[in-house]
Amino acid sequence: MAESQLNIEGLALAPERLDLSRAQLLKDRAPSSAISVFALLALYSVILTFTAPVADIVIWAAAAAAMIGITLLQPALYEKRGLTTRNAREYLLWHTVTAAATGLIWGAGAIWLTDPTSDISIYTTGIMLLSLTLGGISPQSAYRRSYVGLATTALLPYAGFIFFAAEWPLNAVGIGAVFAYAFFMSASARVEIATRDALAVKQNQALMEELRKQRDALKKASEEKTRFLAATSHDLAQPLHAQGFFLAALREKTKEPQQLELIAKIEASWRGLGNLLDGLLDVSRLDAGAIVAERRSTDIAALTARIADEFSAATEEKGIAIEVNTEPANARTDPILLGRILRNLVSNAIKFTNEGGRVSLRVRPGEEGVEITVEDTGIGIPATQHKAVFDEYVQLGNRERNREKGLGLGLSIVRRLAMLLDVRLDLASEPGKGTRFTLTVPTGAAEGESAHGEARGPSKPDASVSALCVLVVDDEDAIRSGMSTVLSSWGCEVLSASNGDDAISLLDRMDLVPDVLIVDRRLGAGETGLAVIERLRDELNGDVRAIMMTGDISAEMEAEDERLRVLHKPVEPELLHRLLGEIAEEKAAREPA
Repeated sequence: MAESQLNIEGLALAPERLDLSRAQLLKDRAPSSAISVFALLALYSVILTFTAPVADIVIWAAAAAAMIGITLLQPALYEKRGLTTRNAREYLLWHTVTAAATGLIWGAGAIWLTDPTSDISIYTTGIMLLSLTLGGISPQSAYRRSYVGLATTALLPYAGFIFFAAEWPLNAVGIGAVFAYAFFMSASARVEIATRDALAVKQNQALMEELRKQRDALKKASEEKTRFLAATSHDLAQPLHAQGFFLAALREKTKEPQQLELIAKIEASWRGLGNLLDGLLDVSRLDAGAIVAERRSTDIAALTARIADEFSAATEEKGIAIEVNTEPANARTDPILLGRILRNLVSNAIKFTNEGGRVSLRVRPGEEGVEITVEDTGIGIPATQHKAVFDEYVQLGNRERNREKGLGLGLSIVRRLAMLLDVRLDLASEPGKGTRFTLTVPTGAAEGESAHGEARGPSKPDASVSALCVLVVDDEDAIRSGMSTVLSSWGCEVLSASNGDDAISLLDRMDLVPDVLIVDRRLGAGETGLAVIERLRDELNGDVRAIMMTGDISAEMEAEDERLRVLHKPVEPELLHRLLGEIAEEKAAREPA
């Protein structure tokens, strides 16, 4: 925080804020100060009748009373327009002038009313001025300059008069008045420091309260955003989900090359829109704490090689070479989340590497962990942008905001996932010389854990999915229709229902036992996919494999059942086909030869 602003640790206020606080404090104290001074004036007016002419006392008392009235008039003038940082210094100036004038009237009155040959007269006027200046320390402590004006004009002229006009030892009272003045100056300085610190504490408390309110408002806005995405993500994903299966069904029924080319373009557009939605939902899941790392021993080399193989078609289409150089290495991490990081980095590398370029992946054990390097020969990143590229919605080289290049969330997600996994992420890049990302993944597999890769990821099936009977439960007619068409084109025997009751009735009528349940997470009338899966398994008296499809951002936390797989909408038909292939392989392995 800048020095000109409020400093909580040092209890310092910005000058303009300090002036405002001082002026406000003086304004608030004005009535009580005026009453105290008036009481003092009345008391000494009576006492002075024993040592001075009454007429002289009346003249002095009238002048002093007039100054009390002026002291009360000043805050009244500022009552309507109020005190601000702009007029606070002006208020303090006039207050100082008023205090000095008050001190001058009291000091001059004391000189006028004192008989320098009378010890009683000197004692009375001396005590009168000491009472005024000593009593003024606290009320004037908010702004010491006004107190200095009061004490200086009241005590010093009187001290000089007594010293030169009175005889020894009475003139020693003048020296005592000077010492009293010095003591009062020192005391007022200490009181001012204490008052200033008290004002700073009060302002700090007000600032902390304001910061707390702002923090609560930001937290509320973030929670509302998360709730909004949680409530709408399902509805946003539904139409895209249905479109994907309709496109897959259309491709199965189309043989004309020109029509297939058109379908491919539509699929590319659909896939791009799905990637945008996935990016937004991934950020929301991370913000909501819905993504939880499940660390286990992971074969990093196998995981990296498999991801490189996934992108082989994309690199071949763009005319880019992809190289993989891995050494055997295991690490304790979440293979699913680490796979997301690597896919984002490889996808970015391909996106920003021109034809004829190269993308390479390397894995090697290091002293601090397993090092995974994703390097490309692409356009590179300026050093000034190395931090910015990890911010949300930042895209270099996409000024035209081409949505096929995404929203600029990929590296933001990479950074967040890396923090979640305690993975160190380093970036080295220069314009025209390519980019290198290095991940350092913690090692330390627990005893008894076997090294494996992305266990929940789909593998290429060997068995045909045509041997499967699939029950689809979804309350959206379009999704049921699209999925049934695609599954039928793959040779599956398909049953479909809109809710759990219809699904159970259908099974009773058909007398079939499905091999896999595909259920939407959020069904109509408040019914949940998990509840339907449990009901169907109870009905079938078996732990049937199940796939739950969802567009909700928190659903990953629910996939604790080993025989339940959660897929986030929109689901790629190819991914569903590969997952069904795994289930078909399991079924074939259980059946006798």
